[in-house]
Amino acid sequence: MDAKKKIDYSKKTFIVIGTHGEEDIERATMTFACAGASAALGIKTKVFLTGNGVKLAQKGKVEKMPSVKGMASVKDLMEAFVASGGKLMVCIPCLETRGYDRKSFVEGTKFLNLMDFATETLNADRVLTC
Repeated sequence: MDAKKKIDYSKKTFIVIGTHGEEDIERATMTFACAGASAALGIKTKVFLTGNGVKLAQKGKVEKMPSVKGMASVKDLMEAFVASGGKLMVCIPCLETRGYDRKSFVEGTKFLNLMDFATETLNADRVLTC
């Protein structure tokens, strides 16, 4: 029997759209669980936070969130995602609507207008919304 060949995913791109914050911890958790799994496979992965999801990229927010039973915390999943090369993107209109200052977001956050977001999604191999 032939040994299974390891698949090289390094040329693939994936975007996970996170739409929820602490009001739906399960969906917030799944945003970073899915993104982290993708990044761990070597896929170039980005998380785009929109709606209440933008809160997840604010300094100190995920540290206060409880874990979903059977899952790592959003904090741990997000840290692992970023450590594996994952990129955080935040919707500019969503943060402005909520009155958030860009300085309140974690280091490395990229802020996108909707035209830039459209370009990012068109260039990605796959897009998933949580």
